[in-house]
Amino acid sequence: MTGCLPGRVPLNWYRNNVTVSLELLDVFIRNVESQIELSIQEFKIKKETLSLDEEPEFNYSRIIDIHLGLDSETFDLENIFTEYFPSIQRRSAFLSLYGFLEHELDNLCALFKKTENLKVDLRESNHWGIERSIKYLEIVAGLTIDTGNDKWGKVKSINKIRNLLIHNDGKLDDIDGNPKKKERNILKQNKYLSGDYEIIFSKGYLSFVLKTFNDFFKYLDELIQNRCEPT
Repeated sequence: MTGCLPGRVPLNWYRNNVTVSLELLDVFIRNVESQIELSIQEFKIKKETLSLDEEPEFNYSRIIDIHLGLDSETFDLENIFTEYFPSIQRRSAFLSLYGFLEHELDNLCALFKKTENLKVDLRESNHWGIERSIKYLEIVAGLTIDTGNDKWGKVKSINKIRNLLIHNDGKLDDIDGNPKKKERNILKQNKYLSGDYEIIFSKGYLSFVLKTFNDFFKYLDELIQNRCEPT
């Protein structure tokens, strides 16, 4: 089978393409978390506490904290600098990780098309995003993918979180104020996610996402390797 020849082919996709990217993204995640920790420590060390409108005779003064131009009378500084801002940083990194998932799945489809001279192009599919790639690998490339397994289920849950960010700015209610029940349920099932009105990403979620993607990629690689074994 042409798809089992050595070189830049589906058979070597995981080993030659994915594993290198995974190593780099692991370093990327650790760097993001390191930057977040430094920012939190900077807030705790450098925030200023001021006494205003002191009136000793009445034993009264206004005590406020200030950091980077924000004050504790207007904002919950502890929440903003130890939870909200770190979540925003992780949110941005998460979207980069998701882009890696989409890219590698599209890349695998392209390898199958080129190596096996498939006539159907990925762009001809009626599906979108990762569903498009999976349908292509199933229908056109002939991989028997079990979309009912836990590995794909976790990827789909991550996909819902991604869509929540892109299409609803991470808010957990729709435009009419109705709760997005599926997304809220995902939060309940993942210890790294939380939030009442907006999704909050905690330390550990980025690594969880990368591991989930790797598990699914390894599953696809197993299917490819088995497909190429001589009968």
